[in-house]
Amino acid sequence: MPQMPAITIQLVHIQGPLKGQVQDFSQFPVHIGRHSSCQVRFDKDLTTLSRRHARIDRQGNRFRIVDASTNGTYVNGKRIANVYLRDGDVITFTENGPKASFLTKIEVGDVPAPHVRSGQPAQPMPPSPVSASHPQMPAPASAAAPVVVSSPAPPAPEPGLTAGPGLEISVISANAPLVIQFGPTLQSYNLLPVTIGTDPTCDFVIDDNALAGRHIQIFFSEKQYYAKDLTESGMVSINGRPVGTQSVMAQGAELSLTHQGPRFRFLGGGRLAQIQDVVSESLEKTDAEASHPGSENPSSVP
Repeated sequence: MPQMPAITIQLVHIQGPLKGQVQDFSQFPVHIGRHSSCQVRFDKDLTTLSRRHARIDRQGNRFRIVDASTNGTYVNGKRIANVYLRDGDVITFTENGPKASFLTKIEVGDVPAPHVRSGQPAQPMPPSPVSASHPQMPAPASAAAPVVVSSPAPPAPEPGLTAGPGLEISVISANAPLVIQFGPTLQSYNLLPVTIGTDPTCDFVIDDNALAGRHIQIFFSEKQYYAKDLTESGMVSINGRPVGTQSVMAQGAELSLTHQGPRFRFLGGGRLAQIQDVVSESLEKTDAEASHPGSENPSSVP
């Protein structure tokens, strides 16, 4: 008997102290605020947020955010009391406060989709172990006959990279969702391919001198999302390997547009979220504090 699909929501933090983190939730309600019991917890010193600022409830296959704060919760720039959320909605906790984009993913069948631990950046999933009771090779014609392996089995594909440079598939228009989060920008598409680069004619423009005018194309074919390198110089890579001409993006894959970035995590379901350079941000903050030794005890916010 088929199982009902399990729906998990994701909050991709794009502004504020949790910026760069991706949180998964499958148990509801999800409480958001400064209280220690909140699943999405902000620092207690962030006093513009209420201790219990908002919550997300599940109602059937829909998800509703309910404001319980003093300074307000905003969805796509509008203050709300409660509203049903849709994929790609941007939630802001207080005006000009922390921001997170809302996404959903559906898991069907007995094997759950890869899980992203709450509060941690998404990571590629390790390959499934092979046990003696569940071998990943066809059973022999006779169960009683011994199995002789004359050569080692081919290595399992690297997680997150399910097709190599030799694959060549025609790029055609396809109705498929794509959500790109880059810094505070969140853009949704329903028709692929989508071209990314510095040229103003691109569908998604990134102002970065390291990128080409038409740098990369994301397209959809045979229920898979593909990255196509348009630079002809091997700049685009998945999990550290150049994609050649094009390559499948599996869930959890790390997509790098150049060796120095920008970098994205493919979260499945057509969702690309920028991977923030947390270490760099921390160093910049430390340097700033060192250059202003008298700022160790800033005046507190009332």
